[in-house]
Order: sequence, then C-alpha cells, then structure tokens
Amino acid sequence: MIPEGLYDRGYLVYYKEGDISLQRTSLTYYRSVDDKHHVIREGETLLSIAQIYYDSQYPWYFIADVNIIDDIFSLEIGNVLLIPDLNLIYGGYA
Repeated sequence: MIPEGLYDRGYLVYYKEGDISLQRTSLTYYRSVDDKHHVIREGETLLSIAQIYYDSQYPWYFIADVNIIDDIFSLEIGNVLLIPDLNLIYGGYA
C-alpha cells in the first residue's frame, strides 16, 4: 500500500491542558543498492528534488526523513542528499 499523506503513520497526542497535537512517526529506513545521491543546487527544494527522482513532488518528506532535515526551507547548496529507494519505504507501509 502506498501512503497517501504526510501523516498516514501519524498519531494524536493529548495533553493535560486539553491541547491535541498530530505527530508523525519517523521513518525507519535501511540503505539499498538502488539509493541515489543528489548534490543540492541553487533554487532547489525538496519538492523539486523529489520530482526529479520520483516523478512526483509528493515523496519529498521521505527525503527529509532519511536525511534528518529539520528545516526544509533552508537546504544548503552543495550538500549531498541520500535519495532513498521508494520500493523499500512503500513496502514498510503495508
């Protein structure tokens, strides 16, 4: 089964004060021979990079999780990203 959204593996956290927060389960990923590497160029975003490798912007957050990117809006030019094999990730969602 292919996940449909960023919070498909999410869960709710209920706080004593009455607040509720939707949290997302972090991705567990094991390297594959089909992984790729990408050097970040000027003007690129995780969405544009996902489009290059997956023909869809949707899996951008898999790249963010695997590379432990906290601030997705400040990618550093020249850094190398691991582009994960989606077959292994999607297999983990079934």
